[in-house]
Amino acid sequence: MSLELERENRLIQLRAKLNERKIKLWEPPYLTQEHQPVETELQTLADQLGPELGIATELCKEGLKVLQRNALEKLQSKDEFQKTGIATVRIRAPTQTGSNREFDMKVKITDTGNELCELIAQRLSLDARKIKLVCSGRVINAVKSLQEQKMTNGATVMALVMSHTEEEAKRECSTYDRVQKIRTEAETLVNDKDSSDLLSIEDQSGNAIFLPKEEKKSLVMALTLYEKGKAAIAAGKYEEALLLLLEADHDFRYCNSQLLNVVDNYALLNLDVVWCYLTLKNLNQLPDAEQRLKVCELKFQQSYGKNMQRVAAIRGEQSGEKTLLVRLHLLKAILYFHQNKRDDARTMFQVVETELQKLRIDDDALSRLMECGYEMKEARIALRACANDVEASIEFIHNQRQTREVNEKRAERERKLYRTIDYDVSSGEFQRLKLELVDQLMEMGYPEELAGLALKKSGNDINGALNELVTNREGLQHELLHTVSVQPALLDKLVALGFDVQVAKVALKLTANDYDRATNYLLANVTQGVYSDALRNALVAMERKRSRSESGTSAPAPSSDSPQPSSSSGKRPGSAVSPCSSSHSTTADMEKRRRKELLDILFTSFSQDIRTSADAHLDLSFEEETNLLQQYKKLLGMD
Repeated sequence: MSLELERENRLIQLRAKLNERKIKLWEPPYLTQEHQPVETELQTLADQLGPELGIATELCKEGLKVLQRNALEKLQSKDEFQKTGIATVRIRAPTQTGSNREFDMKVKITDTGNELCELIAQRLSLDARKIKLVCSGRVINAVKSLQEQKMTNGATVMALVMSHTEEEAKRECSTYDRVQKIRTEAETLVNDKDSSDLLSIEDQSGNAIFLPKEEKKSLVMALTLYEKGKAAIAAGKYEEALLLLLEADHDFRYCNSQLLNVVDNYALLNLDVVWCYLTLKNLNQLPDAEQRLKVCELKFQQSYGKNMQRVAAIRGEQSGEKTLLVRLHLLKAILYFHQNKRDDARTMFQVVETELQKLRIDDDALSRLMECGYEMKEARIALRACANDVEASIEFIHNQRQTREVNEKRAERERKLYRTIDYDVSSGEFQRLKLELVDQLMEMGYPEELAGLALKKSGNDINGALNELVTNREGLQHELLHTVSVQPALLDKLVALGFDVQVAKVALKLTANDYDRATNYLLANVTQGVYSDALRNALVAMERKRSRSESGTSAPAPSSDSPQPSSSSGKRPGSAVSPCSSSHSTTADMEKRRRKELLDILFTSFSQDIRTSADAHLDLSFEEETNLLQQYKKLLGMD
């Protein structure tokens, strides 16, 4: 147990006892008129309170002196602030050894965050660019005044040191700059239509969730920063993690969707922020920590249901989300302790101990599962869910994999269908297509893309969709000429069979890149170099749409003088496209491919440490939780 924590425990008890008896150490008889401590009175008080609290007399007297000194300093700083406007703020700078450097700093509240940062950097003999400040759960803005940011006399400020050596500082930019770089990269990826699934948003059943574009951008930005923060936690970089989590919190607050009430990401973020406070030994951020745990508990209830009923209904009684409650309850117990709610703390620590016992993993069972080829993370989650029953755990893993696979395939199918029919999921008019209705139409012989388009137009009315398919099938197919992007490999295969490039493109667009259907379409519509009326109409429609998209204006209808493929002339469709147009199209395709390659490189670099499995947050070793439980139980005399 740390000496710092033992000292804090004594001060908590003494402070509460003094408040209970309305004893003011900054007034006589404990202080002279010259503001000097009266040793005899302090000794008498220590002799009285020490046995009551179970604290050695000398340690009790030492604690009383600390509290007396703190009270005098607060009174002095308050008086100075009222007279001069100069505030005294408490600076706590976490170190790599887990302790805190603490000192007071005088500052004008009209100063900017950057000016305070410079003062702290001078005191710590550090480069100010390495330091970020956090107060009341917010990152201090460098250019705004402290007064604008609601910092006042007596505030406690965390000074997070981002890089500890000159070499590290040279090797990487500051964390703030890295966060801005992450934000810029995420915006680039999110804004690119093909990469909007950077972080797929799913409900607890694994189904894709579609949101208006601007809201999705805010949510994805928050989730991205949060994932980066979790990666920093896993790497033990708690200072950087806290900064990233608070940045993510800022973005979450811009999300207006009711979605935040039914997903657990925001709850988990608040839980991780408080965990960072604890790890950095800054639970003196109590008001913010307490509020965040309340938000976390409320969001858990909204997402999982009271006593986990909702998540049990979705995932079964074997849900792994119970592991999250252990950390929540542990942090609540620790907060109770630091608020001197010792009875509440004891009760909650007992709850945590019971939960840890229930979730304890049998080492032999874990070894058996790993011998069967399962990964440790997967095996631990399963064993906790199945009370260390190996056979049940194997079945649990297989069921989880199967469910995940089914949901992933369904979500990917849905996204692919929306891309194929150009269904704007970010519009305010978006209505999710019912895939079961798509399946019904496919059983009637209609291709998936046409069934999707018809349901899109009818607003999921299957009778309206059937009518659309019967009366306007050619019109639906021509829409695909505009929305479907041809796959180059399939195009090359059709050209290798002897078909013209433009004709092959039409076939692939009309069949949504189904090679077999495209081949059959061409065989049915091309006879000895002569094209059917339907194919000629499709070629004209595709050329018109291409010209319109390039010029930004409506292309005129082709005149009778325009070269057109016809059944009488037998002209190849290539004659209807000028060499200039073909060259322009090729250049556009090359530019599109180049952009996609650059985005792929950016995506790979950007996402290398955030592509975690959906259940990664449920795999806690509980080693840290167990150690903390034992420390605080000892402080409360629960052993």
